[in-house]
Amino acid sequence: MRVLGNFFNSFYYGKAGKGDFNPENLPEKRTRLFFEMLRVRWSALVRLNLLYVLVFLPALLWTLLNLFAAYNILTLAAAEEILYSEMGEQLLGLLRTWLLILCPCLAVTGPVTAGVSYVTRNWARDQHSFMLSDCKDAIKENWKQALLVSTITGFVPLIVYTSYVVYGNLSSEYGVFFIIPQMLVILIGLFWLLSLQIIYTLMVTYKLSFKNLLRNALLLSIGKLPLSIGIRLISLILPGLCVAVLFFLPDISVYALLVFALYLLLFGFAFNRFLFASYANAVCEKYINARIEGAPVGMGLRKTTDDDYEIDPTMPQPPGTLSNNENLNA
Repeated sequence: MRVLGNFFNSFYYGKAGKGDFNPENLPEKRTRLFFEMLRVRWSALVRLNLLYVLVFLPALLWTLLNLFAAYNILTLAAAEEILYSEMGEQLLGLLRTWLLILCPCLAVTGPVTAGVSYVTRNWARDQHSFMLSDCKDAIKENWKQALLVSTITGFVPLIVYTSYVVYGNLSSEYGVFFIIPQMLVILIGLFWLLSLQIIYTLMVTYKLSFKNLLRNALLLSIGKLPLSIGIRLISLILPGLCVAVLFFLPDISVYALLVFALYLLLFGFAFNRFLFASYANAVCEKYINARIEGAPVGMGLRKTTDDDYEIDPTMPQPPGTLSNNENLNA
């Protein structure tokens, strides 16, 4: 019974102060590492999400209010109480207002995202992390850069929408030449969205100036563009399914919205950061740590040669492992 108790404790909580695998049974591939760490840490991710979602409540509530307003406009148009031209104008005005107020709502999320990224970075590579204290320390150390990143993130949707509309009007009035900057603005917004999957992990792992932080996040995202897009699409599977239900199965749309709301409130935000951290760990170790002498690579994976990477020093080291003094923690 004691063995079973230890097994379930490990399943739900992991091993305090050390990784969740012994050196001889470490995963060989990152896919397995991701799913094993998700299995071990899922309950911790729920607890982390309950804290993390608090900083997104202003953005969520503001979005919910605008969805209700949009629904009322569509209802009035369907009942022919307003003209469809008026409906379009009202929806566009509602969209502009939503994007404008969304800017400060997203700007305040950056410091906490840095703290959450530090915790999920450690969990994703099978290292222990004290959720509250480590999150607090990471916020304290990275809040300035994190606030700059989240402020940019808040303004990017508004800038992309406004620029798209302006260049669209110019192209219709002065020629198709303005379609080029219109498409360029969309690409800039897309690249920023992809770089957000890496930038916070870079921030909490390396000492970089803000310029180099942006540069490295952008280069890594573009360099692994298919994978970057794939990871982003994975994070959008459930929202995409809910949107599909709203359009094609409106009779059960209420249930779809309820499922999506529960997902966000209980798991979604922390899971996305865990997913992004797993991806960012792999990319950073391959393209940054591999260029730094003594920096560990393949953390959390099975060691195959002495030159591959460091195993968590809090765990027993297998024969041939470098001493702790020779290793460099990222």
